[in-house]
Amino acid sequence: MKTPFLTASCGFAVLLSLNSSVIAADKPLEVVITAGRKAQVLKDTLAPVTVITRADIQRWQANDVADVLRRVPSLSIVNQGGAGQLTTLNIRGTNSNHVLVLVDGVKIGSATSGLTAFEFLPLEQIERIEVLRGPRSSLYGSEAIGGVIQIFTRRDAARGFTPSASVSVGTESTRKANINLAGGNGSTWFNANVGYDKTDGLNASPAMNRPDADGYKNDSASVRFGHRFASGANVELSALQAKGWNNYDSAWSLEDQRQFDNQVLGLKASTPLGSRATVTAQLGRSKDDNDFISDGVVTYSANTVRKTASLQTDLKLGHQGQVSLGVEQQRDALPSGTLSVNDRITRSTFAVYEQPWGRNHLEVAARRDKTDDYGSSSTGSLALARDLTPNTRLKASYGTAFKLPTFLDLYGWGGSPALKPERSKNTEIGLSGSTRTDWQWSATAFDNRIRDLITFPAPTYNAQQVDKSHIRGVELEVAKDLGTWQVRTTATYQQPKSTSGSTEGKWLARRPQTQAKVDVDRNLGRGSVGASIQAFGKRYEDAANMQKLGGYSTLDLRAQYPVAKNLKMGIKIGNVLNKPYETAKGYHSLGRNGLMTLTYQPK
Repeated sequence: MKTPFLTASCGFAVLLSLNSSVIAADKPLEVVITAGRKAQVLKDTLAPVTVITRADIQRWQANDVADVLRRVPSLSIVNQGGAGQLTTLNIRGTNSNHVLVLVDGVKIGSATSGLTAFEFLPLEQIERIEVLRGPRSSLYGSEAIGGVIQIFTRRDAARGFTPSASVSVGTESTRKANINLAGGNGSTWFNANVGYDKTDGLNASPAMNRPDADGYKNDSASVRFGHRFASGANVELSALQAKGWNNYDSAWSLEDQRQFDNQVLGLKASTPLGSRATVTAQLGRSKDDNDFISDGVVTYSANTVRKTASLQTDLKLGHQGQVSLGVEQQRDALPSGTLSVNDRITRSTFAVYEQPWGRNHLEVAARRDKTDDYGSSSTGSLALARDLTPNTRLKASYGTAFKLPTFLDLYGWGGSPALKPERSKNTEIGLSGSTRTDWQWSATAFDNRIRDLITFPAPTYNAQQVDKSHIRGVELEVAKDLGTWQVRTTATYQQPKSTSGSTEGKWLARRPQTQAKVDVDRNLGRGSVGASIQAFGKRYEDAANMQKLGGYSTLDLRAQYPVAKNLKMGIKIGNVLNKPYETAKGYHSLGRNGLMTLTYQPK
């Protein structure tokens, strides 16, 4: 189906020709953490990073985390039936378990399945999201083959007391409420937030012959506290919890429910050592608990606890050079008796060196991860850049990455303790720049080869490790922020293909070849209006490419207006044209839907 991508691509081209403005992905002096495990000015990083702020989330009036992330270049979402249903994502055509996810620097996700429950991450608890595209195992270790997503919980105010609240109602009997309290005095700050999210939902999978709505409920809370001492030392504590349930459809019972309890705790402290060094220590604990209930009986539990500890030193070398050295330990644990092995410890060392000289820039990183009773993995990356003009930069990079097998891969039914890590080699080259009229643009070509992929083929469903894939693509971004207009545009063409076995030459399942995305907003003084276009080309449900999923496009409209002092009303209509589409075969996606939100925030 060529129409959706062609339509969005034409819109993309028209926007480039308009003398209107766009919201710049590279905002002046925007600082990011994820690219180098330390604070860096975004324009100085050599890796492609997308930043999503709280202001973006509020302006888009997003429904959930997936609704936010689907705007990221080269990222596609697979959802199995609406809010609270299983949601996975693919970055640059890699597998859904090839992305590493952090919350306030703490690694989350299930060591059992290898997936992160994006469907349960509470959007109202989030202040900021950074998405790094491309491999980063050289800094973060296992899973960072396709990219790294770091989520930061709410931090609203540095001085004074700033309360805020919001309530929302929408289609499918959706109702949401959130209260946020924030304050500080310059040296000490805090943020406390509680949220409620419930919907009656869709009939997630009509193919299962269960003609009922599959609802979802999520109660969430987060706390962040920080203090800066006179010596320059900082300490920060963060906590996040999301707890609730979702109903889903299956072929073997009449009523199925998943109860979840996800928690993240983090403690971080840093202190300067003289004028040229900073030491940072961090402790983290994340819990991913899931009970699957069929007809009132718990049939399966998938629970993981991850504990991490890291120590990092950042040193300034010479006039502009920097080096970071660190050690890290991660312990993944399952409840006793879940599998034959319920504990895994990985100890790691890493280093990254950055050096600009003249118009040239260099970044080198290396890491070694050693897992008890399993083996060692070494990864590295090299990035070079040259400023062709004061406003144009040419970049090239090469990086290796890996992913450890999950507990189920190793010790579950059909698993094998002899499995090796999945490994990748990624090369990319990019050109980026800006114009005198403040246009920001970039074009990046990437080539990722992945081997030793873990599969469970029929009819035995025993683990095998012979598959390979080759993913090539080009992604484009254009952005500008001027006057009353804000626009963000991206387009991607990619070829995610299998290169081995019976599926050699076939497209990897559920990954589109083309995608284009446009967000347009205009400030009207007291209020604002906006629109989003999302277009994805065809994909296939299965590895053999026998079941085709057609391409599709959606249009969302939104508006905000202050209805009273300190009170703003927002209205969003999603999928305005009511286009039916599937991201997973047999599972519904939202048709035309609406959400109205009232937000109270004193000024």
